[in-house]
Amino acid sequence: MCTISIFQDVDRATQVILLGYGGVAVEHNSNIWQFSGDILESAVDVLADRGYEFRVAYASPRIGENVSTENAAYLCLLSEGDIDDLAPGPQLVYSDDGYLLANQDLIAVVAPLARDAQWIPSSRPDFWFLSYAPTLPEPIKIRTLFKRWPRAGNEWALSHDGREFFTSQNGQAIVTYGIAWATEYQYREERYRRPPLLVWGGDVINALMANEVQFADQPVYYLREPVENSS
Repeated sequence: MCTISIFQDVDRATQVILLGYGGVAVEHNSNIWQFSGDILESAVDVLADRGYEFRVAYASPRIGENVSTENAAYLCLLSEGDIDDLAPGPQLVYSDDGYLLANQDLIAVVAPLARDAQWIPSSRPDFWFLSYAPTLPEPIKIRTLFKRWPRAGNEWALSHDGREFFTSQNGQAIVTYGIAWATEYQYREERYRRPPLLVWGGDVINALMANEVQFADQPVYYLREPVENSS
């Protein structure tokens, strides 16, 4: 089952349509609905056409669960200020100025699975920051676009329904690279540059989990873009 959280009050006519699609209001809350995966797109289309903004959530692997090689996610990391509270062993955090910081134990775990990544010493003793990783060959695709805001450097911040889709080429790339930067979104035919976000492949995530690396929250997994069969 998939959950849609709607940010505005849902009018009665729309509720009736959602019920007709088999939707179930969670605990009689007209703003949170559950749908089976096969009818989710119909419900999304209705809400988008009627001007609602919403968030779609899927069940995804939890911390500690093994994921497949083809899975990809971005990681919710702790901040540099949390380092002193971390247990000994591999440590991975965001620095105060936004860089990815790792100690040697962490690099030893990641390096065999992300051979193109490069690390250089940081100003923090015994920590290195990521200086290079490959870029994904294609944009991350989204199905809805509610709002967009221009940012410096010809980049954009986008508001969408929370679903982000990995293309097959990106899937092949993350298996090869282990980690890679996502730098673009695509909505329909339009592309939008975004601030770079590091994406982690399934094998690297499993290695981090096996070595008990601590995170701020669950990894956020990308969905795979459906492959259309030619007839």
